[in-house]
Amino acid sequence: MGKLNLTTDEASLLKTYRVSSLSPRKWEDVDHESANSVAGALTRMQGDTENDPLGLRRGATADLGNLDMEAKASILISSKSFDPKAFLSHSHPNATYQDLSAGIAHLQASIDSRAEAIRLLVEDNFDRFVAVKASTDAVYAEMKEDLLAEDTEFASKTLSDQLKLATVKADQVFLPVLENSSKAHKVRSTLGVFERSKFFFNLPGSLMEAVEDGKYETALRDYKKGKFLLESRPNQLLPNAAPNQNTTEGQRDTQKELEAQQKRIFDKVWNNVEKVMGAMRGDLLSKLKEVGRPVEDQEKIIEVLLEVGTSTGEDPVWAYFDSQHKHIISLMQSTRTAYVSRIEETTRMLPADASSQDAQTQHTYIASNLKACLAGLGTSQADAILSKSSGWEAWQAILELVKSLSEVILSNLPSFWRIGKSYMEGKFKKSTNTNGSSRRSPSQVRTMATDIVNLYTSLLSEFFSLSDMAVVTSPGGSATAAEPSFLPPGTNSLSTSFYLARILHEINECVNDIGATEMSNEAGAGLKGLLDATRGRFEDALGYTWLRDARLFHHLENWEANPQVPGTTLYLTKIHTFQKHNSTAAYKIAGGADPTVSSSTQPTKQRAIGPEFASKISKAFLDALYAFLDGLVHLASDDWHLLNVPGIETSGDPGSSLGATVAVGAPVLDLSSTHTRLLLVLSNLDHLKSSMIPGMFNQMESAFGASIDQERQTITTVLVEVDRTLFDDYVKQKASALTCLIREGIMDSSMDWFETPRPTEVRPYIFETLMYLVGVHAHVSAAAKPLLERTLNSLIEDLVEEALACFKQVRRFGMGGMLRATLEIEFMHQAFVKYVTPTAASQLTEIYQKISESYSRRPGDENLQFALDGVKRTLSDTRKATGIEFLCFRAQSKKPEAGKGERTRGNNAKDSKPRDGAF
Repeated sequence: MGKLNLTTDEASLLKTYRVSSLSPRKWEDVDHESANSVAGALTRMQGDTENDPLGLRRGATADLGNLDMEAKASILISSKSFDPKAFLSHSHPNATYQDLSAGIAHLQASIDSRAEAIRLLVEDNFDRFVAVKASTDAVYAEMKEDLLAEDTEFASKTLSDQLKLATVKADQVFLPVLENSSKAHKVRSTLGVFERSKFFFNLPGSLMEAVEDGKYETALRDYKKGKFLLESRPNQLLPNAAPNQNTTEGQRDTQKELEAQQKRIFDKVWNNVEKVMGAMRGDLLSKLKEVGRPVEDQEKIIEVLLEVGTSTGEDPVWAYFDSQHKHIISLMQSTRTAYVSRIEETTRMLPADASSQDAQTQHTYIASNLKACLAGLGTSQADAILSKSSGWEAWQAILELVKSLSEVILSNLPSFWRIGKSYMEGKFKKSTNTNGSSRRSPSQVRTMATDIVNLYTSLLSEFFSLSDMAVVTSPGGSATAAEPSFLPPGTNSLSTSFYLARILHEINECVNDIGATEMSNEAGAGLKGLLDATRGRFEDALGYTWLRDARLFHHLENWEANPQVPGTTLYLTKIHTFQKHNSTAAYKIAGGADPTVSSSTQPTKQRAIGPEFASKISKAFLDALYAFLDGLVHLASDDWHLLNVPGIETSGDPGSSLGATVAVGAPVLDLSSTHTRLLLVLSNLDHLKSSMIPGMFNQMESAFGASIDQERQTITTVLVEVDRTLFDDYVKQKASALTCLIREGIMDSSMDWFETPRPTEVRPYIFETLMYLVGVHAHVSAAAKPLLERTLNSLIEDLVEEALACFKQVRRFGMGGMLRATLEIEFMHQAFVKYVTPTAASQLTEIYQKISESYSRRPGDENLQFALDGVKRTLSDTRKATGIEFLCFRAQSKKPEAGKGERTRGNNAKDSKPRDGAF
């Protein structure tokens, strides 16, 4: 089997597809066989193989496969358009003159040969030619005389009459059939139109069904298909045959009438289509302006409206932007108005004591709520307690305001910005050609989004009274700082910190979510400024309530003993808890940690805070400490009034301090005594100074990463000064009675130190003095045992100093006076030797020296040693007799814990050893 010839020939293609060229511009039907066509001629010659007419080569003249049809026709010698020049240039481009000369000779010989062949053909058939000519002439002459005569119209008259008769008969027989056929054709044509245009006629119903089902893309696709068919391919909808030369005038009129009727039908159908699409446009535009729809749905709606347009002629993209922008702005403003009204209403419904004009009533209310919050800290119910503290209803309304505003902007702005960003990136380009509104700059979308962010910022700034300088002004809560307007009446710092942290968390989350959209630098800067200003404002609000509560904190002192630190009350633990909680809350609000995470339950990642925030917190912390010191001083003053709180038993008027008693250990103390409260306050101050304050300052320095030594030194100095003032006040009152007793005993007018006989007993004033000290010892031991040594040391110093001053006023002693004075001083010395300081010991030595120096011998004083032995026996007997009374002054077998600070000054038993040698 030979190989298939798959080569193409231009002439064959033209003849096969009946076109005049390989690139026709219109429909053609060319008959290359009948027409004077080059393609027809070439195809007829394809079977013949032409040899070289010049005889210069064997076989075909040349390869014609690569030539076009015109060039091929000019080369073939059998073609009518043969061109010798083209033939020579193609077939013999390299022939020499001799070759061409030889070719001419060969060609001439071929021509002569063909002429000779023709001559021989004519000679051989000449007789046949003559015979055919004579026969033809004879037949023509006969037909002209008979069959083709003029009177018979050249033999066509009879045929014409028969044809006319046949036409009349045919009209009578076949005209009704043709009319019925025409009608049937019309019906078939109409049915064909309906069948072929089934999609078009069903289009209104299918569009309506798609719109009702929400399949807008399907409706748009079918609508575009129907419109395309109607506008660009009407023949597919109206398949009417085009009139030709054989069409009669009646057929043309019928055809036109049919076309007009069909056009009316299609126009009516299309009007219904447009009504459905108009309703869809309105529905889509309404949905486009709805809120809360998924952004993907909105984008699809915009794309559909860009294809079909809107019923109002407005640009769907800007219709979306304008409606959403207006809605978000309006919703944020209405949300703010509604919640502010709710906050005001909630504030008015708070208990009357919370906003009472009577300071004492309001302070009592705040203190009682503060006490409940403090009790709940550190427990699993801490958040529940703080969330329901005083003013929680107003706080919750404020939190809901911030949440609602944040929810409004977060539920609408990201979708708005996503579509806006796509628009600015050219996603909805078709909108630029729809109407005049598209002339608006795409950058206006960024401006609209920034307006929404700015409104969010301004609404919060207005409510919380924020300002750009909020961070750097009002560092810490000062004594003259005004109360923030948004604070609910009666709220305390613990609940304030709880709700401020949650409000700040909501704002921070909203700011972060909006910032993640990378909207604009202006919006980002505004949100950052809002967050910083909010932190600063909240620090001021917390600092205000922190300092106010610290000033009221002394109302929470119920004088309950601290079992972990003897001699102190749980009031110090409350102070530490209060300071720690507020400092931690302030640190979190400043951005040091997540404000909603409790550091006691889970670890938090700490971050450095700005110096302005560190300054605010440090100042609030220090101001609160100074307020605590003022409160401690107030607790020790006569103006103190006991708050009616659990843990304190009162008798008589509950609002008075008279008769108030509290168990602070084993005994029951009378808190109506200023001295009792003063001792407890001094003991608390001592623990503050030695342990709590340094610990809290260390924690502050660790948290802020900065040294606050100056503040530490200042507060230490103030503590020492307050301690000294209160202690001196207490000692002064006790020493006044003590020195009065010793002075009356030594300077008794009935006592003649020169003439008095030898002593046989210790005078009562010494016992009264020592018993007074026993009472002080018992009181201090019961109230604040750590102060016992310091108190007695100081009182004994004052006592000895007064005794020295009195003895210096005695000019001379007789032997009896000298022995009595020595006995009495030595008895006292041995009784409280445990509490004699070096200063008192030195003064006692001076007393002994003064007595010795003022002793005046008289006749009869030679038996001094005997007298001294008698005084020693008296001293020994008296000590034995009073051992029980003064047992509290004796040194314990186990040395008690030494006092701290000033209370340990100079206590040295060796330095205060009684002077037995005086006898």
